[in-house]
Parts: sequence; structure tokens; C-alpha cells
Amino acid sequence: MQAASQTTSQPCKIAALIPAYREAMAIADVVSRTLPHVDLVLVVDDGSPDNTAELARAAGAEVIKHSVNQGKGAAMKTGMKTLAERGFDYILLLDGDGQHAPEEIPRFTATARDGSAHVVVGNRFENVKGMPVVRRLVNSLMSRIISNACGVRIPDTQCGFRLVRSSLVTYIMGSSDHFDFETEMLLLASRAGFSIHSVPVSTIYGAEKTKIRPVRDTIKFIKLMRRWQKQSAAMPAETAAALSEAGAGK
Repeated sequence: MQAASQTTSQPCKIAALIPAYREAMAIADVVSRTLPHVDLVLVVDDGSPDNTAELARAAGAEVIKHSVNQGKGAAMKTGMKTLAERGFDYILLLDGDGQHAPEEIPRFTATARDGSAHVVVGNRFENVKGMPVVRRLVNSLMSRIISNACGVRIPDTQCGFRLVRSSLVTYIMGSSDHFDFETEMLLLASRAGFSIHSVPVSTIYGAEKTKIRPVRDTIKFIKLMRRWQKQSAAMPAETAAALSEAGAGK
């Protein structure tokens, strides 16, 4: 058992999940810096053609490798299902490209230990220095729209640095297999009555090449929100209430 579980006010097992695709340049550093803060680091290599998987394993992570690229959401779902089945109470999600600082993981795990939230999302908007202006504006707009849909203020819904209670996994397995999975996760969590909190994190942008495509991803976001609105309108009130009651009890 590592340091992360030795001073808990509430016993819990926490695993870090890093979905990765072509992250050979950064993955070993991210894994080694994450290990001191959690009980396990699991890297899901989403069909990388480089040696991402080998480098992650050598740095101390357990590795699951998809034979072909399936999308970030698919990699996250593979890892989350695996960790939930292995009995981990919380799953800490972070990217393998170095945009998330593992040294900030205790901000998330402190919330897990006191049991005050089901989902904890990083918030980069307390210090946006270094965030490109266009991305800042788009993220801010999307966050307002999603916050309204969730019924709770989430300052940075596009941040992939987050902690989720493993009981959430049951509710999200049918969602997207791509980048919009992270958005849909919040919508499904709120619908099921899970509480969502935020903690401040750093804004880090280096030389890594973004996998985000603004036009494509904006169109997908619009389609997701339209689909969500239709589903919400069609859902009977008693079904929504049952979901909320079930989630609140987790």
C-alpha cells in the first residue's frame, strides 16, 4: 500500500487511470509522478503505433492495450470497468501528455477521503494564463451550457483531470467512445443524482500536439446536447426520480 492510503480519514482505494494514444514522449514521466499519490496506475494504450505501452509499463504502470485505436472514451471505459471490478473505490483520471500535474492529485483525493463528492472535476479557470484565448472562450461557453443541463455549476467541464467514484461506472458504459465521453459522463452523473464538485488545477500547455479538432468537436457537442435534451424530455418523471435516488445512495 502506498502513501495515498496511509493517512485517510475514510478508508478507500484509489487508482489512477491514464488513457493514452501516441504518448511515448511523456507517459513515463506522468506515470512515475502519479505513482506516489495512488494505490495503482493503470494505462490503457488505445492502439498506439509507438512504444507508449512499453514505456508506461517500465515506469511502473499496469497496462492494457487495445489492438486498434477506438477513441479516448473507449479507453477510459475499458479502464474504469476494470478498476471498478477490481474493487477500487475511486478512479483518478488524467491525460498522458503532461497537461495535468500529478502533484495536484491530493486536491482530488482529499475530497474522496472525506466522502463529500461523487465526482471531482479540475478547474483551470482560476488561473487561465497560458490557455489559448479561443480555447478559453469555447470552454467557458460549453461549461455554462453543461452546467445548466446538470443543474450545478461546473466551471471547467472540458477538463479531463477528474476523480470519480467507481459506483458511477454502471451508469456511463453506454455513452460515447470518443472525446465527448467526458462531457456525457457529467450529464449522466447529474441525472443519476451523483454530486459534482470542482478543485483548482494548473493550466499546462507544452509542445504536445492537441487531439482536439475545434470544428468537428463543436459539431459533436451540439449533437450531444440535442440528443440529451430529447432524451431528458422523453424520460418519464418516475424513471428520472428512480435514477436520482439510486445515484444518491452510492
